Amino acid sequence: MLTKYLDKIYTFLIINRESSFSKASKILGISQPAVTQQIRILEKHLGVNLFERKKNGVILTKEGQNFLNIAKEFQEFLEEFEIKIEKFKNLDMPFIIGASPTVGSYNLPECIKYYKNLINKDINLVIKSNDELLKDVKNSIIDMAFVTKKKENELNYTEWIEDELVVFSNKPLPISIELEDLKKYKIVCRESNSSTRDFIKKTFKKHKFDCERLNIVSVVHNSTALKYTVMNTHEQVVSIISKMVIKDELKEKKLFSAKIKGINLKRKTYIAYKNLTKDINAILNFINS
Repeated sequence: MLTKYLDKIYTFLIINRESSFSKASKILGISQPAVTQQIRILEKHLGVNLFERKKNGVILTKEGQNFLNIAKEFQEFLEEFEIKIEKFKNLDMPFIIGASPTVGSYNLPECIKYYKNLINKDINLVIKSNDELLKDVKNSIIDMAFVTKKKENELNYTEWIEDELVVFSNKPLPISIELEDLKKYKIVCRESNSSTRDFIKKTFKKHKFDCERLNIVSVVHNSTALKYTVMNTHEQVVSIISKMVIKDELKEKKLFSAKIKGINLKRKTYIAYKNLTKDINAILNFINS
């Protein structure tokens, strides 16, 4: 491929400009034999001699003069490319934050404006599942992610806030209920691969309660849909959701919540990042202050 000859074409241009192999070697920072070897390789590839040695230096052969016209196009490309690289280096790339659906929709929006002023950059918020976010952080696609679970891998994690889940309904509930009481209600729940559903299932399992015993009448795929499905159902239905999602509806008595006796439905949320950059460090210091 031609790419392996690009450095040799550049060497050719420097020799032509300086009319000297020795001067070119000093400019390029390589030995004179190395300069000579590069030109020999290029000449072999082209099938012509490019330079003719004279007492006071070197001059181009006829073939070398013809090749110079082509090489100058390469030189122009290099100059334009260097300008683009400098612009890229000085470009303020947006800072990308990822978040799980509940966190990204209900916990982060108010925080983003503070983070933006803190690091003096535009911030793009990407909402995906926990697994997708952790993969994107690992692959340096996003800078940091707010997630509700962590994996043992090469990422770094910092604890953020606790997310409290509550039982809620479109009809009044007792202040607290027994776990077994959930079997009395029609249940709306998250999809099977949801991190929220997985957390609830694992928590109930610790208390010897099998979620399969619940009367599940509907399955939805995000917290917002879950909230409105329960709120807009005529008969009483019950579900479990982050308290942050329904805080306004609880105040307005559009929804009603209850706690389960003896069960802690608080889960930790984490900030995941690959490397501690200046911007990430500033955000973490702000959060922890």
